[in-house]
Amino acid sequence: MEEKLLLVQFTHPGGEHKSDKGKKYKSWNYGRHQRKFLKAEGDYISENKLIENKTLLFWGEWEPYSETDEILVKNEGDYPHYIHRPVFDKKQKMPPYVFEKKRGQKAIVKTRQNTDPYVFGDQFHYCCCKQWKKGKPTQLAKLAQESIVLFGSTINQKNKNESYFALDTVFVVGSFIEYNAENFDSKLKGKVSDDYFEISIKSAYSKHLEKQIPNNNTPEVRCYFGATYQNKVNGMYSFVPCKRYENNAEGYERVKIFNKDLNFITNNLNAAPKLNKVRDIKSCWNKIRDIIKEQGFFEGVKFDYYTHTSGVG
Repeated sequence: MEEKLLLVQFTHPGGEHKSDKGKKYKSWNYGRHQRKFLKAEGDYISENKLIENKTLLFWGEWEPYSETDEILVKNEGDYPHYIHRPVFDKKQKMPPYVFEKKRGQKAIVKTRQNTDPYVFGDQFHYCCCKQWKKGKPTQLAKLAQESIVLFGSTINQKNKNESYFALDTVFVVGSFIEYNAENFDSKLKGKVSDDYFEISIKSAYSKHLEKQIPNNNTPEVRCYFGATYQNKVNGMYSFVPCKRYENNAEGYERVKIFNKDLNFITNNLNAAPKLNKVRDIKSCWNKIRDIIKEQGFFEGVKFDYYTHTSGVG
């Protein structure tokens, strides 16, 4: 498959993770992917200047354990109900999969969900989601440097007149490592952080590790390293729309993008990614920056998670 320079509209499930019933936390997810409204320390860009070590709020993916606070003010629309504080316990490693059996039903395997895209630490990563289908690589496994992946969710998909793309991450491809289910350990260990390897890579390949799926059933894909503010690609860098935390009691909706704003966006896109060839990809990146600024967001370029060593889930 030929490598291509593309601007990708990538939809993932837009539902919100809630607390475990009766608890002040959400345990590691073994169900379907959802988003979290996250609170973390990080760095952001304002007026083309780097602002460091501030408490930020943003929508994103974090499938491990998180501490939660319920948002008491309920607004209509795509507003969050919880603020999640991302936590990774370095001591306790959750099992790669669990068996779930309901009365009268055969037990099914539920795998530990991976976090993809991953926007924590010194560099964003995108490692595998939708990069293969039925044992064959998709075009997402062959994105050229400078390609942009717009991760987000379709809101109000059933009502075309009110649907829109809710943006949560702008990922600019900086570099990559090619790997597969047989060699991910040797290819990626030491090239990515140990925590990222555990949170995302091992989770993505949990069934392979436990011989639930043959290794030869998964083709070669790419672990992408996002361009950073310190190491830009063609002047571009990866970022997440975010806001400063100031005792926020209501939360906020994600960035709304419509086809009238960007003609390569489909308002009610389904689960299949939309692959766009554009003449000037940096111009598109700048338009996205203008849109998030107009909607009151900053560009978050680094986020930290919190660590425990006490054996939380």
